[in-house]
Amino acid sequence: MSKYKAQSGREPGSSPRADGRQPQPRPRTRSTATPRARGTSARPPARGKGPGGRGATTGRRPASRKWRWVRLALLVFLLGTVIAAIAGGVVYAQIIKDLPDPGAPLKGRDQTTTILDRNGKLITKLFAEQNRTDVPLEKIPAELRQAVISTEDQRFYEHKGVDPLGILRALWVDIRNPKAMHGGSTITQQYVKIAIVTPERTIKRKIMEATLAYRIEKEYSKDQILGLYLNTIYFGHGAYGVQTAAQTYFGKNVQDLDLAESAMIAGVIKSPGRYSPFLDPEAARGRRATVLGQMVELGFVKQSDADAAEKEELALAEPKRYSSQAPYFVEYVKGLLTDEFGADAVYRQGLTVRTTLDLSMQAAAEKAIGKALDKKGDPSASLVAIDPKTGNIVAMVGGRDFKTQQYNVAVQGHRQPGSAFKPFVLATALVNKILPEQTFESGPRKLAVPGGQTWSVTGAGGGRTGPMRLREASEKSVNSVYAQLILDVGADKVAEMATGLGIETSITAVPAIALGGLKEGVTPLEMAAAYATLANGGVRNTPTAILEVLGADGKAIERERPKGARAIRADVAYLVTDILKGVISKGTGTAARIGRPAAGKTGTTQQYRDAWFAGYTPDLVASVWVGYTDSQQEMLSVHGRKVSGGTFPAEIWAAFMKSALVKTPKSEFKKPAGLTTVVVCLDSGQTAGDFCEKTGSALFLADNTPGECELHTTPSKITVPNLVGMTKENALALLKKLLLLFKIEEKDYAGVTPGIVAAQSPVAGSVGTTQTVVTIIVSKGAAANQAPVAAFVFSPVAPKPNEKVTLDASTSKDDGTIAKYAWELGDGTPIASGKILTHTYKVAGTYTVTLWVTDDKNQAASVTQTIVVK
Repeated sequence: MSKYKAQSGREPGSSPRADGRQPQPRPRTRSTATPRARGTSARPPARGKGPGGRGATTGRRPASRKWRWVRLALLVFLLGTVIAAIAGGVVYAQIIKDLPDPGAPLKGRDQTTTILDRNGKLITKLFAEQNRTDVPLEKIPAELRQAVISTEDQRFYEHKGVDPLGILRALWVDIRNPKAMHGGSTITQQYVKIAIVTPERTIKRKIMEATLAYRIEKEYSKDQILGLYLNTIYFGHGAYGVQTAAQTYFGKNVQDLDLAESAMIAGVIKSPGRYSPFLDPEAARGRRATVLGQMVELGFVKQSDADAAEKEELALAEPKRYSSQAPYFVEYVKGLLTDEFGADAVYRQGLTVRTTLDLSMQAAAEKAIGKALDKKGDPSASLVAIDPKTGNIVAMVGGRDFKTQQYNVAVQGHRQPGSAFKPFVLATALVNKILPEQTFESGPRKLAVPGGQTWSVTGAGGGRTGPMRLREASEKSVNSVYAQLILDVGADKVAEMATGLGIETSITAVPAIALGGLKEGVTPLEMAAAYATLANGGVRNTPTAILEVLGADGKAIERERPKGARAIRADVAYLVTDILKGVISKGTGTAARIGRPAAGKTGTTQQYRDAWFAGYTPDLVASVWVGYTDSQQEMLSVHGRKVSGGTFPAEIWAAFMKSALVKTPKSEFKKPAGLTTVVVCLDSGQTAGDFCEKTGSALFLADNTPGECELHTTPSKITVPNLVGMTKENALALLKKLLLLFKIEEKDYAGVTPGIVAAQSPVAGSVGTTQTVVTIIVSKGAAANQAPVAAFVFSPVAPKPNEKVTLDASTSKDDGTIAKYAWELGDGTPIASGKILTHTYKVAGTYTVTLWVTDDKNQAASVTQTIVVK
């Protein structure tokens, strides 16, 4: 620091200021206290010699006891203050006794930080060697100095190393919440942090910083301190100091930077991992605009100049190559560490960081993407995998190639999710008492939305229209059903649900979010986190990348670990999962089948610009995005295919999950209490009734089950029963029960008891409706030489090929008077004889059978029926 030491004969800070302003003398203050009037006394009147004193006749009791308590309280307060001051002094002395020498704060402290995966395997090392070139302050443009002061310490030239109001405010927050340490450091304090060995964010460190900052300000001028700071601070990508930062980001010397470039570099200081133009150009532009706005407020630049700088494109240098394992994840972790501990601690203080990453799963993720998208010109892809039970990030791929694309889509790429957003709508609907088997119109629709506008949405694929159950609409990703659904439950509730499950990006509550039409989009990390909440039975865990941080001494640095919190009921989460399982088993995501229980959802945006698959098992969650980083480029022919969520994303997901879970036993999703199974009509989605033909079992919340089917209150098809031989009363009762119309005729029949049905039309086994009229012929008694009436039934009514069919004959006469039963095919070929015939049809088709009966008087009768085999 000797080259910056103040010259003798000049007060530190008396030179012209480095921000271009002349220092202003501070005005002397004059006391405004009013002098006491001469001859008056502030002492109260003696007891008994003034109003209220002894001998007064006010009737009040003496106030001596009250004043005694006041004096005692005052004494205790003063004594406590003295004790606290002494104790504070002792503590302060202990804290500052080991302060480093302010004259040489940077010497002998470089140590390498080690980044490990969750199993202790080495991912990379952050070497302490600094890429830094010092430059004298006069070579640093005034605009860059002003930009740094504007954003980092606007009162830099006014305070004495510590901004008292800022420190008091920070200490108050720290005392109330010691684990959420507050900012507010001055430039001098930030410089001092580099000299502090331990990276803990504690009150003790704050006091040490403030004390050392005060000492430095007494020894060095403001310009010297600013020069030290600008040559020392970390700007990301291994660049220390403004000269190296200028070379790294713009490929030029610091003195050649313009206003826009200076503002961008100044903006990076706050968080190099977040505001690097290499990693997130949009965030860097936004931060640059903030810095320019602050410069205008302080009078450093004109508004017109700031506006011009804000419009300037970032002409960036080529970023340096990267050779680490899991480079996107490493950059993400470096950003987290820098935000929490500062760049100096991360790069120079020998930390050991055990992360949540699993290198074997990371390799599986990179392989799955590399194998699927292996041709030049293919779109990029991102994958984030999370352990749903803990929130630990076990794999992260932010793009196809970090060497050519350092922009981390996994955490920075806010893309439209398409139908992958529908599970959040589904969860909202179930919470709001909409049944999973409820039916909606599935065809194209025009819906009225708030504001009087019309929303046109497409329907189911293949031109299908008509009612569709919500479960099936989810499996097939039918937009028209989900458009109606969000209008029923409200877009605000869907936005709230998505936020609760894990989407941290602000969501504008408009109906289009039902189909994934978001204003800002979401990241793969957010999607993985939200789906993990569903996989974890409705309990949300904050995505975590760091398990443990050890100091250079090997001791763990205390950090706050987020705790899981319930986002939705366990039974609702399970029911959503149960429905999403159908997406993989028989819906739009069949390419994601992995041979074990899994749930998920596809997503495809308009013009095929973004494609997603997000899914999970009980043990692992992964979200996959495929698309070009230029969000306007369409994926109409990648390897000859249009890219939808059910193609490359689902295939990448399946390949990753199979590899990542190869050593994990298969397991079912744990079914919680609060669910029940109901047999439903597959047409109406309601509880099946007697006349429902297509039925199946479905899962419901126990407190929200469907009523009885309202669609099938009468049978659509009725098989005519065999009424011959029944009494007239019983036959009529049966016909009424089956809702068949009837007609009664009475005739003389030999051998048939009066009142018994002797014949019917149509014959037994015929298929009718509620409009079918069945005529029954009731015997009135014997008639001479009456010919018999023949009839037969067959079972089953709709036989299949190679299935045995039983045909049972009946007549209007007692069996004793019938001499012969004979069966023939439709062409007259005899089959067999006897009252009962068993026959097998080998192929599907329509067949006719004729029954002949002959009585003992050689009177014959016949009946022919058609049998359909299918």
